[in-house]
Order: sequence, then structure tokens, then C-alpha cells
Amino acid sequence: MTGRTGRHTAIAALLALLVVAAGCMGASGAPDTSIDFRERTAASGLHYQTDGGAAGNGNDGVYVADYDRDGWQDVLAVGGEYPALFRNTGGEFERVAEFSTYGEAVKGALFVDYDGDGWEDLLLLRSHAEPVLLHNDEGQFSESGHDLGNLSYPMGATADDYDGDGDTDLLVYQSGDWATGKPEGYFSLYKYVEEDNGHPNVLYENTGDGFERVEDAGLSDAARWSLAASFVDLNGDRLPDVHVANDYNTDVVYVNQGDGTFAERVLQGNTSRNGMASEIADVNGDGAQDVFTTNIYLPLEEVEDEERYERLRLLFGYVLKSGRTKGNTLMLNDGTGNLSDAAVSYGVREGGWGWAASLTDLDNDGDRDLIHATQYVVQIDRDDPHYTYPMLFERDGDGFQNRDASAHNLTEHDGRGLVSLDYDRDGDRDVVVAPYDGEVTVYENVGAAANSVEFRVADDAGSTVYGAEVTVSTGSDSTVVQQTVQSDFLSQESRVSHLGVGGHESVDIAVTWPDGTERTFEDVDANQRVRITRDGVETVVDYGD
Repeated sequence: MTGRTGRHTAIAALLALLVVAAGCMGASGAPDTSIDFRERTAASGLHYQTDGGAAGNGNDGVYVADYDRDGWQDVLAVGGEYPALFRNTGGEFERVAEFSTYGEAVKGALFVDYDGDGWEDLLLLRSHAEPVLLHNDEGQFSESGHDLGNLSYPMGATADDYDGDGDTDLLVYQSGDWATGKPEGYFSLYKYVEEDNGHPNVLYENTGDGFERVEDAGLSDAARWSLAASFVDLNGDRLPDVHVANDYNTDVVYVNQGDGTFAERVLQGNTSRNGMASEIADVNGDGAQDVFTTNIYLPLEEVEDEERYERLRLLFGYVLKSGRTKGNTLMLNDGTGNLSDAAVSYGVREGGWGWAASLTDLDNDGDRDLIHATQYVVQIDRDDPHYTYPMLFERDGDGFQNRDASAHNLTEHDGRGLVSLDYDRDGDRDVVVAPYDGEVTVYENVGAAANSVEFRVADDAGSTVYGAEVTVSTGSDSTVVQQTVQSDFLSQESRVSHLGVGGHESVDIAVTWPDGTERTFEDVDANQRVRITRDGVETVVDYGD
């Protein structure tokens, strides 16, 4: 695999000396800042009830996009009677559309500008039916008429220009239906299951006037129970590879060969879990994109009550017997696409029954924190219901510290989908959680007092440039962000990237476009959201206004 391996190695050598107590973007002189939330569901107007009606993993998710291009992030909620679109009217949400025609059949969604006109279109994925691709005509959705063919059990989708022809292609990842059967890996001990019994993932080539299924690219061969996937350049050759998290099996990376095909690389060892998220970020500050995957951690050995232990063993015996209860994985990338698990050394292994995740700077101190949804497993220890809350990890030096979520004003959830976004445009990341059966909950970030910068690389039409690599520098400290569609398990975060910069008042931003074009913009003011094009930097939101 060729590419920018040398560049990543050089960055790693330089930044290894800098990634110390303050993480990958230390910010001396930063104001006091902390992770702190307030529950604002009622005040925000985002009223949506999920019903837990879907079998197995559910379909309870949240998806973010500025669909009307007014500068405020909007939200689509799925998992109730029917999907509902909430328009952000200025820090408050108004329900403006209900996709009642498609009802509970909708399993997942994806906002993606498939036609490159700068307006985010919407893909709705339905169980045992044809996906619906809705065209966004300046804020109004209508069926595009594109024929995508029937799918069996789609969980979600990701998007990128995988073949480099200038348009955005789609990958739909599919799972299996727990109502009709169990994965082959359900009964396997630490075993990679090659012949699984789920449904194959489906790659769609964008032809400019429609979509065609691609059968010979190497992405649709295996019928696994996939729950999340990401297009991301892992080896630095500016070609989007694919990471897939598989339930009751092993995660897989598909390496883009540059000729329209992918080579499968099975991730053995500690990735043989119950993969349920695919969260991408440069965690250790070496310039390469790393992968965090939620899994299952059931600390039954800590349950001393014999009667309770036996009850739990009966409840979760199938998980225990699988040998796949050893927790989350944090796969660090060596710059060539080789991933190795470092969840234990970074302190993020123990996460309960995890689902959707977000690696983002919650306190604006200059390094990425971690929050992920958890399934409600209160039976573990009723005196310490730690794993009934979203898991909250604060970056602390070279690792993370597991924080008490209740002390930071998060509440209990049987969580599934989760996103972070700046819904009130004050320069920090708020959080929205979609539970399996309950009210979607909005948390306002009230603790981040330090500075930040938000940005998105766009083309002339205003469409997000997937694969663009952005390096944000404050003096000698740098963070590398790769723009992706930001999809995860039953969720999709904003395409607007967010970085805390501590006490710094300005940053330098260097952008490498997918075609190799490079530009650097110096002394970009902090505390604003900017749109970056080849022509320059444009202020979209000034937090001081």
C-alpha cells in the first residue's frame, strides 16, 4: 500500500513529544472548562417517542443535517410510529415533516447530497423493501424515483466517491433479523465465521442519472450481521477504504485497490466481539485515522450475590458462552492501515452494552473525549447502576478517564442512537440520545468555556467534500481531521467538524483535497464556524454575534 506513510511517520515522530497531559492539542492558558450537561428536551422542542417495536437491535436513531441550509443543524428521528424531521429554528426544534407513508418499516437513514447540488438529500432504509431516496429541492423533500431494488434487513448506510469519478456512491450495510434466527457466531467461541447467515452489504455506483448495484467490487460477498460501517482513508493513499463492524463476528476492513475493487482484511484477535459502532478520529495525534467500536462488557465476575449471578447467567448466558463480552475496541492506525487494539491502555474497554458513539471534544480543552450509548443492563448491580447511563470518558493525558455520567447530569437510557452536534450554535457539542423505547433526549453542553473552531470543506455548489483532510494547528500542536459522511450505528453526526482549541484565539488550517491539491489558511479566528473552499475561508457563524 503506497501513499503518505512517510508523512504520517514524520507527524508521529514530531507529535509524540507533544501529546502529553493536555492530549493531542494542548492549550496552555485555557480558561477553566469542564464536561457538564443540562437536560433540555422540553425546552428544545424535540419531542419524539420511540416504541422499541423492532426486533433485535431496534431502529431507534437520530440523524443530523442542515437540510435547509440556514446554518442551524436539523434532526431526523427514527424509531417511533414513523420518522419525523425537526427543523432547527434558532436553538429550538419544530416538527416540520412526518414520513408516515413509510412507517415503522424504516430501519435507518442517511443524509447525503447524491446529486452534488449542495442540498442534503435523504435515504430511508426499509426492512424487506426498496429503499426510498428523497430529493431535497431547496428544503423540500420528494421521492427521486431512483430504483435501488429491494433489500432484506438494512441497518444503515455510508457514502463516498469510492471510484474517484467525481460523484458520491452509497454502501448499505445489512444485518439479520433476530425475529427469524440467530447469527452463526452466536454459538461460536472466539471464532471467525466465514459463512455467516445474515445479509450481504450492497454497494451502489452513482452513474449520474441513477444508481447501479455493484456485485464484483468485493464488498458484497459475505452475508454477515453488520451494524455499522465507515468510508475512511486508512492507509493515506487518498482512496476511501471501508471499516465494517459485525455483530457476533469479526470486524473487517476493505482496502480500496484504486481500480473499483476492494481487498478484504479480516481483523482478528480483540475485534472478534459484538461490533456495534464505527467511530472514526485521530485519537493519538499521529495524523492517521483510528477506529473506535463499541461492544459488550458484562462484569458478572463482580456480582457477589449468588442468586443474582445465577439469574444473570441465565439472562445473558448466550453472550457469556460466545466469549465476546470483553468490551470496546480502540484500534489505533499505524499510518499504513494496520489497526491494533489499545482499548485497555487508553481506558475505554469497559463500556457496558455499547451502541452508537461520538469521539468529540466535549469540554473544548483541545483533545477528544468519548461518549457512547449503552443498553439498559441495571440487573448487573442495582447498587451501582453505572452501565445504565451513557458511557462518558474524558481524555486525560495519554488515555481516558471513565467519568460518572450522572454527576455530569446525564440520565439513564436504554440507549441506541447517539449524536453530538452544536444545536444552539454556541461553539460546543451538545448531545442527543435515542433510546430503545422512550423519549429522545437532548442535552445542552454547559461546561465548555474554552474556545473552539468549527469547519466544513465544501465544493463550489456547497456539497461536502468527502475525503478532504484538514490539519488544524495552534502553534506547534496539530490535529488531523478527515471529512466523512459521519454515519454510525443508527445515527449520523453533523458534517460540520468541531475542535476545541483551549485558550487560543486563532488557528492555521491546512487542507488536502482528494485530488492532492493543498492550501493553507493562516490566522483563522477561533469561536466561529467556517466553510472552506479552494478559494478561501468564509465565516458561516460567529459565536460572538
